[in-house]
Amino acid sequence: MVFMNQKIQAVILAGGKGTRLAPLTDNLPKPLVPIAGKPMIYYVLEHLRKFGILNVAISIAHLGNMIVDELGDGARLGMNIEYLQEPEPMGTGGWSLLIDWKKLDDQFLVLNADNLFWIDIKKLLSRNQAEGAVATIAGIEIEADKHKAYELCLPNKTKTRLIDYVDRDSSAPYLQNNKTVFVSSGWYVMTPAVSEFVPNKSPVSNETDIWPALNSAGKTLGFYAAQEPWFDSGTHERLRRVENFIQKNVLYE
Repeated sequence: MVFMNQKIQAVILAGGKGTRLAPLTDNLPKPLVPIAGKPMIYYVLEHLRKFGILNVAISIAHLGNMIVDELGDGARLGMNIEYLQEPEPMGTGGWSLLIDWKKLDDQFLVLNADNLFWIDIKKLLSRNQAEGAVATIAGIEIEADKHKAYELCLPNKTKTRLIDYVDRDSSAPYLQNNKTVFVSSGWYVMTPAVSEFVPNKSPVSNETDIWPALNSAGKTLGFYAAQEPWFDSGTHERLRRVENFIQKNVLYE
């Protein structure tokens, strides 16, 4: 399916090996691991489609051919899907080296295929636009002692702008006297201006290369304090948690 004169509205990162989900991922890419009866990437695509995001690019690597075989060109889903094939592992920011930046929308989503997030995408995009931001991150508030698996987000007092983005390995000084912290949801809004801050190297990381470069350059960065249900399905325990949520809630009618 081809939607004429349409820019890419979202980039889905689906190249990880999912080693923590073994043996489920021994012969299956993580985005195709079933949750409540269907591959997890379908929940992501359904949510995007609900908000009119129909043109997406999926960055693939490990067993990526299985994702292509499953989703095809997206026509069956009423979407238009193209693929960014990593010739070798290129990191979470590998998409930025493979994408044709001219094909991207004025603001577009970048999101992890294994972070299931029922976020109000319209509000997220509006926050980026209202702040005149080069990029905006959706943050999740969690108990401080559970932060170690995620990057920290330090917003301003009104929680509309990102003041600092801290790698998980450098987060200790920011945790003193804080019962809760904001961490990255793995869902971003970005604009084509981000291309100027992509390092000419591989692998490249969203977390340790692109976001820090934007912050160091003093670019306006938006922040969205998400209240919506969010799940990282990267471990067996977290997978069971999101499956339990899905089974108890009517997500789409």
